[in-house]
Amino acid sequence: MVKLFIGLSVLFTYCLMVMGNVVTTTGSGLACPDWPLCYGTVTPPFKFQIWFEWSHRLLGASTGLFILGSTLLVWARKVEDVRWYVTGALALLGVGGAFGGVIVLIEAPLLEGPLHVLIISFHILLATVIFSLMMISFRLMHERGVMRAEPVFYPALFGLVFVQVIIGIFVRYSQASLACPDFPMCRGAWLPDLVEFKVTIHFIHRLVALAVFTLVTGYLVKAVRAGADAASAAVTFALVVAQATLGAYVVWSGMFLPYVVLHGANGFALLGWLAYRSAPYLAPGAPRREEAA
Repeated sequence: MVKLFIGLSVLFTYCLMVMGNVVTTTGSGLACPDWPLCYGTVTPPFKFQIWFEWSHRLLGASTGLFILGSTLLVWARKVEDVRWYVTGALALLGVGGAFGGVIVLIEAPLLEGPLHVLIISFHILLATVIFSLMMISFRLMHERGVMRAEPVFYPALFGLVFVQVIIGIFVRYSQASLACPDFPMCRGAWLPDLVEFKVTIHFIHRLVALAVFTLVTGYLVKAVRAGADAASAAVTFALVVAQATLGAYVVWSGMFLPYVVLHGANGFALLGWLAYRSAPYLAPGAPRREEAA
């Protein structure tokens, strides 16, 4: 039962993050002018933006129930390896929900300019931390007792990808996604003029992406040659290639909505995969088997 609830919590948290990307991309974040209801009811007017936002809220409530259930079960059954991770996820989810409600109730006059970026970034950052905590919990429950050790490559890559996610948030919500309207070059140059903030943050995002791609490619070659961890390395490589490809199509298409949503969804999947592989390091108190190279 604990495994089931934690697994469903992971699934619903991921779907909530993807749906949140749809809501912000379509500008639906304030489509419901009140909170926690929408237009004072649970069946608001049928308009796409309203129902994007209302569906996001309902999904958030469902996610909260699963994480709450996971927390109660973990504490009731004294699953000590996991309880602080799921409890932390529940607390952060409560903070995110309350923060979102306050923003709606004050009619969000601050949702412009730099404060808009900070507010949205705070929400997504909370979501990535919650998702990572639940992935760690899932790994701990999947390998009860002693976790299999992982190469140190995974926590290192997880840290780099987490930084890349934060940079990507600023690129997306500072409206810098098309600051470089071409790809792989930027404004017709390999090294563009970095005077403008939007161009600079976009170009940094590309450089970090190149670093991630280079590291993952090198690790895949090493893993195949050594005949160790090749399958996991191939999955990581496939996710990174998909992320880079979707990022390129976001630029080439001029922010076509399906590409933007898929880019975010694949990025969250990559982060979750790396959190799972990095769990022996991100949960330092958990027992591990023999160290991996």
